[in-house]
Amino acid sequence: MIRPSWEQCGRLCSVVLVIAWGVSGLWGSRVPLGAIPPQGSQEHSPKGTTKAAEPPLFVDWPDAKPEAVLVLSGQMYGYLQPCGCSRPQLGGLERRAQFITHLRNKGWPVIGVDVGDLPPMAGVVREQQLWKYAIAMQALREMGYVAIGAGKAEFTQGLYALLDQYAAVQERPPFLLAGNVLGKLGRQLTPRAEAFVGPGSRPMVGLLEVTPVGSVTVGIVGIVGPSVQKEVVQSGVSTRIGFAPEKEALAEAVAELKKRQPPPAFNLLLYQGTEEEARAVAQEWPQFTVILCRATATLPPEKPQEIVHANGSTTYIIHTGWKGQYVGVLAAFARKAGGWDFRYQRVPLTERWNTPGSEEAARQANPILRLLDTYAEQVQRRNYLAQFPELIHPVTAKDPKQKPAFIGSEACRSCHAAEYEAWKQSRHSHAYETLEHHAKRPAGRQYDGECAVCHTVGLGYKTGFRNEISTPHLKHVGCESCHGPGSAHVADPKNSLYLALQSPWRTDPADRLPELATIQRLASSTPAERNRVQLPMAQQRALHAVSTMCMNCHDGDNDPHFDLLTYWPKIIHPSKK
Repeated sequence: MIRPSWEQCGRLCSVVLVIAWGVSGLWGSRVPLGAIPPQGSQEHSPKGTTKAAEPPLFVDWPDAKPEAVLVLSGQMYGYLQPCGCSRPQLGGLERRAQFITHLRNKGWPVIGVDVGDLPPMAGVVREQQLWKYAIAMQALREMGYVAIGAGKAEFTQGLYALLDQYAAVQERPPFLLAGNVLGKLGRQLTPRAEAFVGPGSRPMVGLLEVTPVGSVTVGIVGIVGPSVQKEVVQSGVSTRIGFAPEKEALAEAVAELKKRQPPPAFNLLLYQGTEEEARAVAQEWPQFTVILCRATATLPPEKPQEIVHANGSTTYIIHTGWKGQYVGVLAAFARKAGGWDFRYQRVPLTERWNTPGSEEAARQANPILRLLDTYAEQVQRRNYLAQFPELIHPVTAKDPKQKPAFIGSEACRSCHAAEYEAWKQSRHSHAYETLEHHAKRPAGRQYDGECAVCHTVGLGYKTGFRNEISTPHLKHVGCESCHGPGSAHVADPKNSLYLALQSPWRTDPADRLPELATIQRLASSTPAERNRVQLPMAQQRALHAVSTMCMNCHDGDNDPHFDLLTYWPKIIHPSKK
């Protein structure tokens, strides 16, 4: 499978230094959260791979059919599909829909609820982020979601703008619940019902929803906790939003739920706050049987945290991780003597839940795939790629007089023939073809800048890739993807400044990657063995810098098994020095 960026770069496991990698590199953040990546051969799991390795689900559950089943999710951050083409990948709306269909095919009554943070926290092209939110909401509606909370991502993108994309069009589930959110005009706070007037009888931002699930009803409340309120206010991202105290909104919700006849079988709180804050809410408000809160890491816990109250009831605190990689399933089983037994299952959205069959058959079976097609088609039709910013590249900034520009890998060939041939034999030289020919769910991602940025040269910078017609020489991942714009170096090959600029990972002229034999030896070693190898500081710096740069595309989500030491030998192209 062709990878989106430089094959010799990736995560550096421990070599003397223990480094916690992020996704930023020498030249800043790779792409906004939520790129739809190519999946290619990953879309159908071969027999005996991922599916066979997964443990069976619901093994300790009662044989009886549950009275109600809730699929719990949150903090998708715009990841409509997994981001990357290296297996295994987790997540994606296609798989979530396929899993929910699996539950319904068992005869189980199912609804979905989400804690919020559905859109990306930020994005390069604003209109694209809003369109992505609209598609995500439509997808959740198709899956039978009832309610969505509102988190920092919703406020960062602009709550009113997001509502215009979905809720203001028609009064329909999933409903946005954030009961203590207020409108704000200058310093004047406006009640929620007045600030978010809807197209029908209810405001676009609600306090609660009481919904049937099978033969029972469930009360669902949405609240924004103090920590998220503080983050939103301090960031200044939403000057038209205010917050009422959490306790006031909770008291109102509990009073309203108590009035309902018949009362809900149990209540769930979509809580945009930390697990610690959720525990405090659980202690004070035992009326909530379930609190779905924010996660602090991608991997969610296997079991809920249980808060046992003095009256013998229990509140289950749950979070489901980031980026839609996992969902939780909470099922309620009726006791013969009255009351409920609850069972919980954490479910990773692996290849097991890819829609089977041909591309045409899969689209007929899974409506989410058709929605993803619609997303990609509109990205192309609206030409969001043309709205990608054109920043000044750091190499260009260091020589404003010459203004080094991107010129393509062919320009390097005459002086660096051996290096060029090594690149030509690598999959980097065909990276754009992955988007053109291998990406299927959805196709057309060469027109999506969030994908193309890791499959082209210089997208996002002046003189970099713009599209396949005007800049065909900058398709694929080329020499300048890592060396930076090379026009000045080509024009004056012996100029020491331009030579130095072509190796941006060197903080010192002495910095060099270890010899190939050393890298191969380390690659075949265990992490403990690697730790015992004492490399010169110049080599440590080079390994760190190159890995960090490569992690702009080869991050932990895109390429979970990528290791610089393992992949560098596949594309090694030593300089003449």
